[in-house]
Amino acid sequence: ITKDTVPDIWLCDDCTLQTTVVEQAKVFARGSRDSDSLTSTDHNHVLRQLLLSYLSWTAQASHSQIAERAREFLIASWVKQLEGSDETLGSFDLGLVRNFAISQWTLPTPQPNQQRPRAHLTDDGNQRIMTSLVASSELCVSFNRLLGVILRLMGDKLASLRKLSVKAILQVVNIDPALMTQPTVRKEVSRCFHDESISVREAAVSLVGDYIIQSPNLAAAFHAPLLERVVDKGISVRKRAVRIFRDVLLSNPTYEGRVAACHAMMQRAADRKEDDGVRDLIHETFHTLWFNSKAFDMGTTGSPAKSKPGQMGTKAELYCKEVSAQMVEVVRVSGSNEVLSTLVKGLLFGFAEGDKDKKNVERKKRQEDSHSQCKLLVKALIELLLSFEDTREHKEDDGKQLVAILATLGVFAQTFPELVVPHVDTLVPYLKGDNGVKRYEAAVVSQVSSMISGASSHFGSGELNRLTSGELPTDLVNICYKFPSEAVTSAVEALAKLANHPDAASDSIQEKKLLKLATQFYSYLLKTKDVTNDFSSMKKSVRDNVRRALAALGSICRFYERAGAADDHTLDSSVFVIETDVAKLQLDNLSNAAFALFLQYLSKEDESTKCLALRAMNGVFISRPRVVLVAEQMGIITSVIGDEAPPSVQIESLRCWRDILISEETRIDSGAAKAKMEAQKNVTLSKRIGGDQDGDSTISGSVLTKHSERLYALTLSKDEKVRHMIIDLIGHLLRQGLINPMETVPHLLAVQGDVKCPSTRALALKLLQTEGEKRPDMLRQRICAGIKQAFHFQRNVYSDSTNGSAKVTALIAKSDGPKDGWETIFDAVIKESAIRNKKAQRQGLLKGIISLFEKDPDVKYSNADQLPMLAFASEILGNL
Repeated sequence: ITKDTVPDIWLCDDCTLQTTVVEQAKVFARGSRDSDSLTSTDHNHVLRQLLLSYLSWTAQASHSQIAERAREFLIASWVKQLEGSDETLGSFDLGLVRNFAISQWTLPTPQPNQQRPRAHLTDDGNQRIMTSLVASSELCVSFNRLLGVILRLMGDKLASLRKLSVKAILQVVNIDPALMTQPTVRKEVSRCFHDESISVREAAVSLVGDYIIQSPNLAAAFHAPLLERVVDKGISVRKRAVRIFRDVLLSNPTYEGRVAACHAMMQRAADRKEDDGVRDLIHETFHTLWFNSKAFDMGTTGSPAKSKPGQMGTKAELYCKEVSAQMVEVVRVSGSNEVLSTLVKGLLFGFAEGDKDKKNVERKKRQEDSHSQCKLLVKALIELLLSFEDTREHKEDDGKQLVAILATLGVFAQTFPELVVPHVDTLVPYLKGDNGVKRYEAAVVSQVSSMISGASSHFGSGELNRLTSGELPTDLVNICYKFPSEAVTSAVEALAKLANHPDAASDSIQEKKLLKLATQFYSYLLKTKDVTNDFSSMKKSVRDNVRRALAALGSICRFYERAGAADDHTLDSSVFVIETDVAKLQLDNLSNAAFALFLQYLSKEDESTKCLALRAMNGVFISRPRVVLVAEQMGIITSVIGDEAPPSVQIESLRCWRDILISEETRIDSGAAKAKMEAQKNVTLSKRIGGDQDGDSTISGSVLTKHSERLYALTLSKDEKVRHMIIDLIGHLLRQGLINPMETVPHLLAVQGDVKCPSTRALALKLLQTEGEKRPDMLRQRICAGIKQAFHFQRNVYSDSTNGSAKVTALIAKSDGPKDGWETIFDAVIKESAIRNKKAQRQGLLKGIISLFEKDPDVKYSNADQLPMLAFASEILGNL
């Protein structure tokens, strides 16, 4: 009501309601016509009449079909209710009320300048009428009872009923999210998160997802249950959980659980067994969050937004500042930048590209589109680093934050090393090792050294001379004397890359520093090699010095590229001789003398020194693959993986072989091997043809293939760390096609019997899943051989005897599901390979196991020694 249209008479909603009740009582009441004697049922009839009058006037005034239909529905439902009502519930004559309601079915013809009825309410009054009528309806009165029925159905035996009941709750929550605040509802929904049925779990996750999207402030209450569903065994459940986190993160970038959610999703994306649909959703989420091109728009004017001095001003820079902080938080929680590195490289260059030639154009375009974004992210990370230094309070956690920032920066340094070049001066001071983070100093200098190493190839001549004429080479050398082996390796790599730079002089400062470092460590090892045969009895200072010397010298041999680095086909072991005159040592002849010196330390009695020597020799093997042939001729490989070798030496040798395979794979895939050979002008054409990069890469694999029987035998080692390491190595050999899968699968199946080492079982299961995808029939064909191998595995590895016989069992407690019970050691393999779901393969599997019980027709009597193995097979057969 405006001040110009104030009516002569105006009644508030309450007065209108009271007046209408009195008037209606005079017409319809059977006995006393006093309004005080009316019941709530009588009041509802009055409210319906008021609502009907409003709808009738609206339909006449606006000619709205919606209002007309609403009016007719109100009359019909009112009359229907009157027909079944009890006369004793109120004072009104229900027959009169019914007749009056029916008489209003036909809408009166509107009159010119027709006014609203005298007894009308405001919009607020009409809303109050609707609320009162709905609250007194049969549905609302019986709502708690109906809700109780649905909650009980959520625990029904039938999964279909449980799913439908959850969806019924979902429909109500979409209208009234407050329902989820009831403890009984939340308890049942939480229980459904762990239901044995995938469809029920998916319905429960969908319910919670819709709820927290409508009420983002309550997302934290369901954060932990949703995080568990990201690793659910049901693909549809994982998809739904990822979608929920995607929507939450996009709608609320400052969500408190974003770090844990991002870390969990990145782990799923990095898992090579993850479903492509789930992985695509995760990639889409992170691409939108961190690499969305629209987020880097400058705005409609195309000019940067105004900002205060010292602050990043453009919309893109502000966005990158927030993104960089999120990335650092994720790295800090995960403790490593490995998962983030995989994700960022994949987002920029593609995942599982396959044929790289066909994808080269697409990858190049994606790289160009993302380069500017990564440049802004690197700039934001540098700003974050400077801001951290300005505001740090020198607390214990400062070191962890500093390492996280540098590790995140290192991800982009690996992807686009040239982006780090403008910021080298900001990073170099951290190599001093006095950053006030004592526990994390080694990690700090290691991260910065790795970034310097990667960026070194992009240094121009002037930049190289400026940096190397300063304190950079000295700082890298000092790291080798002060910090553990991991930091030593990174520092040596950086110094070697600077020495091998194309613009570096032959007598450059960095090369002199590297030669002096190598000479000092070589001299120390030469001096102490005959001091004792068991360094475990020496002082700790001596042991630490030997450790440092071997690590540094092995790294120099690995990373420094010798002139004429390509070895002859017929490399003679006689060239590996210890040089006693240290003055004759040069970086070009260091590798041969160092390898001979490493052999001396490999022959020591204590296991620690043997492992250190192996690790140092590994540097020579990686830089000069043909030296592996010499080691094979000398019997070194046989000795370090043989039965006589201690478990720690076996583990170290297997780890070295794994590193060699990964290094060769990276060298070939990145094109570094080809570029290196083409850059060597002194290598003849015949050597390039005979000793090309692909030829050298197969040497290590060929030598390992020769020892495949010994590698298979190591799967029966009593040391669980050896078993885990050999399965890891076998995985790399399988991926690179260096061993026969038909021979390998039974040994992987046997490791499913390693019930006391779940991590090794899980690793072997992943390899079996991969082989099953490539060759679906192989697992079924080799299951019998796998049963035999699993029996012998448990008999040999778990040699604990009970009543004179080894304890062997094919049954383990169920690993998932709410119901207790038992499953066979091969259940996971059968489930993942889908043998159980295919009738022909299932029948073939059962026939294969039954064939183990068939008697050899050429043998008169069965061998009684076979009975334990057959009992083992019968346990599997009986539980399939």
